Amino acid sequence: MKPNIFPALRYKDGHAAIDWLVKAFGFEKHVVFDTPDGDVAHAELRLGISAFGLSSGNQPPNENPWTHVRQGIYVRVDDVDGLHDRAKAAGAAIALPPKDQDYGARDFSVRDLEGHLWSFGTYEMAGGEGEPAIFVGLHYRDGGAALAWLERAFGFTKTLEVPGPDGAVMHAETRLGDGLLMLDSGPKDPAVWGDTAQATYVYLPDPDAHYARAAAAGARIIRPPHDTPWARGYYAYDLDGFIWGFSTYKPAAIGSTSTAV
Repeated sequence: MKPNIFPALRYKDGHAAIDWLVKAFGFEKHVVFDTPDGDVAHAELRLGISAFGLSSGNQPPNENPWTHVRQGIYVRVDDVDGLHDRAKAAGAAIALPPKDQDYGARDFSVRDLEGHLWSFGTYEMAGGEGEPAIFVGLHYRDGGAALAWLERAFGFTKTLEVPGPDGAVMHAETRLGDGLLMLDSGPKDPAVWGDTAQATYVYLPDPDAHYARAAAAGARIIRPPHDTPWARGYYAYDLDGFIWGFSTYKPAAIGSTSTAV
């Protein structure tokens, strides 16, 4: 397996975020590219073969849709133009059409049916082959509709769906290539989620030791380590308030025998 779905996060101070994420969460700095002003244009942090991207977000909003959001999703694909045409035919709102970038990749950006911003491109962010450990988690108002739309527009294949009350989706997993996306729907606690609908989930064999490290570094703990029928883990905010979940849960598609998260 080779991960191809990555969180993309915009921090107020990209360099401070990198230092904090390495210290508190144990990620490894892989690459950092600065803007002429010294902000982070793009950086990648890794855990094993898994990675996520980040940048500095202090520039004013402009015509680039990525300056209007704090987080989104990047997916590496081979056929950028074919996927663009499929998404457009399915009614997706194209935010940026396919374009060859000066760093050698080709990509386009699109919003899904509930406004999450995605970029699909040929840029390679993963660190090799193996089991992924970092996963994007999205919250939708209508999880069933989201699963159907992601399949129709982007070609995802659902691998797990756990129904919740009143027709909501308690938890679902859907794949595109080797990449896996988690999602849920229904009411969410505004005290935890605020106005965000995206979280990052990380598999760890020892979440208790990780919790101690993160807490000592000043991570704001949402919920300390606890056991569930499917895993042990904890939830925390980073220095910019992004939501992270660290647990022993492995998605069903990569070897877990669990049925929910």
